[in-house]
Amino acid sequence: MSTIYITEPDASFKLQNKYLKLLQQDKQRFFIRISNISQFAIFGNIKLPKDVMQIVRLNQIPAIYFTHTGEYVGRLENPSTVQAKYLNYQRQRLHDREFNRATAESIVWAKLHNQQTFLQNWTRYCTDYTTQRASDYLTLLMDNLSLAPCVEELHQYIEEADKVYYCAVASILSLYSSNPHTTAKQINRFLNLGNQLLHQYIYNHLKTAGLHPDYSILHRDTHHELPLAWDFSAEFRAPIVDDLVLNFVRNLAKNNGNGNGNGKKPYTHLQRFLQHWEGKLKTFVLHPSAGEVSYRQCIDLQVKEYIASLLGDVEYYRPLALKFHPEQTNFINMLETQKPILTLVK
Repeated sequence: MSTIYITEPDASFKLQNKYLKLLQQDKQRFFIRISNISQFAIFGNIKLPKDVMQIVRLNQIPAIYFTHTGEYVGRLENPSTVQAKYLNYQRQRLHDREFNRATAESIVWAKLHNQQTFLQNWTRYCTDYTTQRASDYLTLLMDNLSLAPCVEELHQYIEEADKVYYCAVASILSLYSSNPHTTAKQINRFLNLGNQLLHQYIYNHLKTAGLHPDYSILHRDTHHELPLAWDFSAEFRAPIVDDLVLNFVRNLAKNNGNGNGNGKKPYTHLQRFLQHWEGKLKTFVLHPSAGEVSYRQCIDLQVKEYIASLLGDVEYYRPLALKFHPEQTNFINMLETQKPILTLVK
C-alpha cells in the first residue's frame, strides 16, 4: 500500500480502468493501481479533480491535508458503514480496569524505555548535564510505574518524563541547528509533521486490522482525534520521529541546506523530509520477538499483539522495547534498505 504525496500544484491525474496515472509537465510520474493507494497526503492549497475525489470516496481512501510548510490542517474521509471487526471486544474491555491498567503501564514503560534508548544513542560520544539528568530520571520513572494505581496517574508519569526528555532533545538539537537553513521553528515543524504522519500511518493499520480508533487506553480526552492511534504512537515516536528529525537536521547541516546537487530542480526541505520519512519506515531494526523487521512490520506486529491481548489470547500486551546497539552508526538499525521508490510529486 502506498501513500501519494502531493507537494506542488502543477500535477494532473488521469484515471485508466482501475489505475491512477499522475503526470507533471505532461510527463508520467507514476502509474498505480487504485486498490494499492492507502491515502493521499496533500500539502498546500491543492484540490483533487472531481473524478479523483469520487474514486477517493468510493474506495474509502483517506486524504490528509497540510499547509505548504507541513502544518496539519485536517482529514477527509468517507468511513465504512461496516462495524469494526473487534469493536465489541473493545467495548467490553472498556470496563476491565485490570486490563486497561496493565496495558497502559506496558505502553508507558515502552515509551520511556525507547526515549532513554534514543538519548543513549545520540549521546554515546558526548553528553551533558541535561541529557544525563533526563536519562537518569527516565530510569527512575520506569522503576516506579507499578506504583501508579490507575491510568490517570500514569499520565502524570508521561508528563514528567516528557518535560526532561524534550529538554534533552532540545539540547541535542542545538548541536545540529546552527545551520541557518534550519531554525528552531522549522525543526519543531518537522517534529509535528512526523508525529502526524506516524499517527495517520498507524490509524490506517488499525482500520485495516478491524480496530475502532476511538476506543483507546491512554488518550481518552476529547483533545485527541483517533486516540487509539496516539496510544500506539507513544511507543514509536522516539525511535521513528525524533531520530528521523535529528538525522534529517544533521544531514541538512552537512549539505548546507542544498538540494539534489545534480543540476535538476532542487528538492524543498519538505520533499526531502518526506523521502526520509518513507525511508525510515523501510529501515530494519531488531524486534525483541520477531527478529529483523522493518518499522512498517513493527507497527503491524504491535497492532496484532494488541488484538491478541484484547481477545485474551495472550496474558498481557507486550510493548515494543528497542535496544541500543553502540556498534551501529544509526539508532538501533540492523540493516538499511535501499532508497525507496516514492510516490512523491516533485
